[in-house]
Amino acid sequence: MSTNVLAFRRSGFTLVRVKGIPVTLGYTWLILAAMVVAVYAPVVQRSVPGIGPGASLAVAALFALTLLLSVFLHELGHALVSLRAGIGVRRINLDALGGFTEMDREAPKPGTAAAIALAGPAVSLLLGLAGLAGVAALDIGSLAWQLCFQVCVANLLVAAYNLLPGLPLDGGKALQAGIWAATGDRWSGYRVAGWAGRVVAVATVGAGLWLFSNRWFSWIGLILLLMVAFELWRGATGAIRAARMGPRVKALDAAALARPVAVVSAAATLGEALAAAEGREVVAVDDRPVGVLDRASAEAVPAAQVDSMPLSGLLRSARQIPGLDAGLKGQDLVDAIGRSGADRFFVVDEGRLTGLLYTADVVKALR
Repeated sequence: MSTNVLAFRRSGFTLVRVKGIPVTLGYTWLILAAMVVAVYAPVVQRSVPGIGPGASLAVAALFALTLLLSVFLHELGHALVSLRAGIGVRRINLDALGGFTEMDREAPKPGTAAAIALAGPAVSLLLGLAGLAGVAALDIGSLAWQLCFQVCVANLLVAAYNLLPGLPLDGGKALQAGIWAATGDRWSGYRVAGWAGRVVAVATVGAGLWLFSNRWFSWIGLILLLMVAFELWRGATGAIRAARMGPRVKALDAAALARPVAVVSAAATLGEALAAAEGREVVAVDDRPVGVLDRASAEAVPAAQVDSMPLSGLLRSARQIPGLDAGLKGQDLVDAIGRSGADRFFVVDEGRLTGLLYTADVVKALR
């Protein structure tokens, strides 16, 4: 998923926190909710004898909230299995296209990846079966029956559609994990499941047009389905690109990518630090790293004051700079960066500071 699309889908407000995970409700969901109420309220009024316009609107709004809860529980299934596997979850996003769970790194094993992927559809299936039990137990046509029927259909459709074998759907993630397990190559799974995702996206457009032409879908339903197909195509394309990136990921090496550093005393002057650096990054220490020289600030110092300028006032604090083992390579390096989310890292080899690794340099190496 591209950065712009991710930012768009993150736009919203934090609804609640679950186990410390922020649950973001996207502004686009409010548009979806309005559409659901507009379409479903007339259905309720036709189907439930004696119900008035106001009550039908309230029921339609309740149904929209029930859909939101269903999507939240689906995504929570992914999140809880991820946490159980030791993989952090940054946020759960709920929007007009459903939702997605943003984890801080990829699963280290195919079995774990498959379990996380299938947890969401499993929750949706259970919710659908619970709705089906309500349909069987209640009087046909009653208000409660209508709600149970919609919950049943919506969740069973979500479960079934998400299990289709194409990325970025959950079934595609499971397919990718299966190919990874069979071949030992994570990237082959991305390529196959990504192309399968494109097929699913095209089939979704075809199905939507067919349903609309046969009056099974309103124009609102068609627009939503086309939005879903567009998002699927984007996700599938991203997976195919990731597969091409595989060899570059394997070639990543923390020690090789790290910028060399000159370690100087925190009590040194700028002149002394620059003389010792000889073009390298400057790290000031006082028993431990206390800061990294801010080059822009150093360049702004008048030439006549360089030799006497205290280094301490030109440092960016090292407090938020985590350490990385110099031996980290490939996907392990990507995962370590993902877990931290920092923009730079001290590279340490057997307890000795050997370099400064910038996340931007890693991203550049992947392009």
